[in-house]
Amino acid sequence: MSDDVIESKAFLQLAESELKVDQIEKDVEEYRLSKMKPLYVERDLIIEKIPDFWKIVLSQHSDFANYLRASDFTYVDCIEDVKVNWETVDKFSITIKFSGIEGDFEAQTVTKHFSRQRVIDDGNTGRKGNEEEEEEEEGELLSSEVVDIKWPNKYDKINPDKIEDKKSNEGKKNYRTGMKSLFAWFRWTGLKPGKEFPHGDSFVTLFVEDLYPYCVKYYTEAQRDLEDENDDTGSEGHSSEGELELENDDEPPAKKTKI
Repeated sequence: MSDDVIESKAFLQLAESELKVDQIEKDVEEYRLSKMKPLYVERDLIIEKIPDFWKIVLSQHSDFANYLRASDFTYVDCIEDVKVNWETVDKFSITIKFSGIEGDFEAQTVTKHFSRQRVIDDGNTGRKGNEEEEEEEEGELLSSEVVDIKWPNKYDKINPDKIEDKKSNEGKKNYRTGMKSLFAWFRWTGLKPGKEFPHGDSFVTLFVEDLYPYCVKYYTEAQRDLEDENDDTGSEGHSSEGELELENDDEPPAKKTKI
């Protein structure tokens, strides 16, 4: 048997071994989820009793802000509840409950479903490549279905469904602005790269792997920062003997966290 044949078989065996590793890791994650899901349900019921819990968590998380327009935070403050429900490791949903703003935004609860599947990708998400033209790579595709959500009235100008002329410069600008909004994420599918809410898959991952599992941690950190900020404000400008303190220009100002 030639060295080339031995090497070729070794690569095939290595690939098969990696598939077994992937399956074991998935089995472990499925087991973990089976244990965690009842605890998440219990925790969600407790969180519902705490006012502004998710408003504080989402405001505290710096990465969350990177995905949204500044004006979106008016409506982020309306988020009363966030839940992630796993059917399997590869099939799950995110449910977000919004309170309303009179005359602008309707109270609603929206559930968006997601799935992961193994694909042969040519570098263009959602499209299979031609083996003769490009080298293909195996990976996972996260996808979703469009779900209806009622946009704020103040967003009528940038709501893609209400822009009649999408060919004019102003129409194109408004459309692109609207597609960067939080509300455009609910129509993200993962199958139209460059034409949907940007980095929609990363935004999903942020919820599923960080915000939801560790929300209590972020809430606790935010509360602690707020208490420290209040303590600093209460003592600012006064010494222990009631005398005015001199400002020290050599020290940087204390970092404050937005809540």
